[in-house]
Amino acid sequence: MPLLAISDKKVLRHILSQDGTCMVSEVASALAISEQEVIQAFDNLRRTGLTKAEIETPGFQTNRWTLTSRGYQVGPSLVLDVVAPENNPAPQDKIDPADGWGFPWKPIKAEAPVYANNLSKLAGRRKHKTWRPTLAVYVPEHPPKRRRWGSLFLATTLTLIGIGLLFITIRQVDIEISGINDAASLQPVNIEGKEIRFNIDGTNARSAQIFLDDSLISGFQRYGNQIFWVVPPLPEGKHVLRLTVDRRIYGDVSQEIKFSIDGTPPTLVMPNVLDPVGLGQPVTISGISEPDATVTVGGIPVSSSGGKFKLELDRPPAGPLSVLAIDEAGNTSSLEIVVPIKYPTTHAVHVSAAAWAYPALKNPIIDLIKAGKINAIELTLKDESGYLGYNSKLQLAREAGSIRSQFDLSGAIEELHSLGVRVIGRIVAFRDPILSQHAWNLGNKDWVLQGINGQPLSKYGGFTNFYNEQVQEYNLAIATEAAEAGIDDILWDYMRRPEGSLAKMRIPGFTSSSEKPSAVINNFLAKAQSNLHEFDVLHGVSVFGIAATRGEQIAQDIPGMAKVVDYIAPMIYPSHWAKGEYGVSHPEAQPYEITLASLAEFQRVLSETNTAIVPWLQDFTLRVEYGSDEVKAQIDAAADIGIFDWLLWDPTVTYSTAGIIPRSS
Repeated sequence: MPLLAISDKKVLRHILSQDGTCMVSEVASALAISEQEVIQAFDNLRRTGLTKAEIETPGFQTNRWTLTSRGYQVGPSLVLDVVAPENNPAPQDKIDPADGWGFPWKPIKAEAPVYANNLSKLAGRRKHKTWRPTLAVYVPEHPPKRRRWGSLFLATTLTLIGIGLLFITIRQVDIEISGINDAASLQPVNIEGKEIRFNIDGTNARSAQIFLDDSLISGFQRYGNQIFWVVPPLPEGKHVLRLTVDRRIYGDVSQEIKFSIDGTPPTLVMPNVLDPVGLGQPVTISGISEPDATVTVGGIPVSSSGGKFKLELDRPPAGPLSVLAIDEAGNTSSLEIVVPIKYPTTHAVHVSAAAWAYPALKNPIIDLIKAGKINAIELTLKDESGYLGYNSKLQLAREAGSIRSQFDLSGAIEELHSLGVRVIGRIVAFRDPILSQHAWNLGNKDWVLQGINGQPLSKYGGFTNFYNEQVQEYNLAIATEAAEAGIDDILWDYMRRPEGSLAKMRIPGFTSSSEKPSAVINNFLAKAQSNLHEFDVLHGVSVFGIAATRGEQIAQDIPGMAKVVDYIAPMIYPSHWAKGEYGVSHPEAQPYEITLASLAEFQRVLSETNTAIVPWLQDFTLRVEYGSDEVKAQIDAAADIGIFDWLLWDPTVTYSTAGIIPRSS
């Protein structure tokens, strides 16, 4: 009779008390022990032939167990020491193992068969002897049939095949690993704490062992023929996870998967700024990343070979392009690239709408063109007063009374093109007294910058709100109208906020927690660039001379602007600098020194952008008389540091012809 542990006997006793069948969870609850201990006890009883499992869920340890016929037969005696009443213990030799179980235990003595009741005493004495009858010789009437060797061979072959199939079936073991795919590449955060499941079919999982990179691991949970392992933190690199099961005489069987852990972003090597490209010309964008990484440029997937990728574009993009590299594990690297426009050599002078309409001022400009001293003119489209000096058809401009129509825009462009010069259309954007007053009268107060008293900001006679979408669209419409008329270039002016403390002005839409005013300005310029490049029209922005180092004071972020314009036009007029700036004691009286110093600072700030610098130079008099020598000094200073483009400003449109001596590299 088998010997059982006390815990096994308690479980056997319980199943006997439940009519020979019960659930694991019921036993665990009744005996106040864990389900794992109950399963272990049932497994021990199964090995002695007392219980058997009822399979309910494939791949999982059964939850219901029943007694076998042997269990019903010998079970009561095996739990005898457990089931005896505590209040009336009986001697072991007096207890009937069958008491209380409803079936006989003591075997009934076998009776002699009926036919043996009347045997003679002689037969009784001979019952232990073997009686052998006299051998009879039988002679068949016909000779024996010939043996069928074919049938015997077939039967033998089928038997061997059956034995072989049985042997294969016995040896067949299936191991399934789930929770991670073979050859997967994962970030550490995506695998740490992940549960890996091993399903074993065809053999007992108790002998199973798990190896990670040939090292035995522990800390997994086993439930019947299922094993669960929670992945701990692992180092980056390649790993092999293997489960091995010992089948004793049949040897080991194993299953493995390979995976890698990668938390390092992919390499991404390419310049942030490309060499300048002509507007409308094709451009090639190339770089290097990891061989298995997926690369997109401006949202466009690009093909790669050995990690090298290349994208061919028909024309330069309008604004910065985002480049994104994603490796197999999902790590990303990104950068922003800028394809600057190669700005044509520009020697230009400012011309107001009134001057173009007045022959006495217009003709000297024509003479400068014919003399070869300038190759472009800046023609103002909307001035500081908010007036449009050409024959605009914009509805809002008509409603606001902004149109003066001093010249025909298409006619002026055609005339200047016939003289072989480019036309730069200047638009004073957010300083606009006319639109400010018009919007305020209509109740559109959010179109207007205000003082802390809630009234329109008096500075400059009225400043429109650059945060306002309608104000932005109005200025973009003026640029589009000029582009459709054939303009070559748009130059934005007053692309900023007013000077002074933000605390002393109210900008509808702006709070201290919102984006900086300079970011709003740059977003506007990005929209303008995208729109104007569709017409093959260049655009630039006029900025304060101090903006190279103090641009945020007026919402002019020079490096940011450089990404969304084709050139920067700093107004470095010597008369506008305070004494001592850049170490120049008297800037207005030292045009060469201050021009050289201030432009060098803009070169430093824009050194990694490849954006052209086209400075505004001074040809007007304030405190110091300016003429040809002063103009030439500024042109020379710019050329001496490699800047050969310039714009001359004189509000009276009367230029010092002798001082205009173009220089080129």
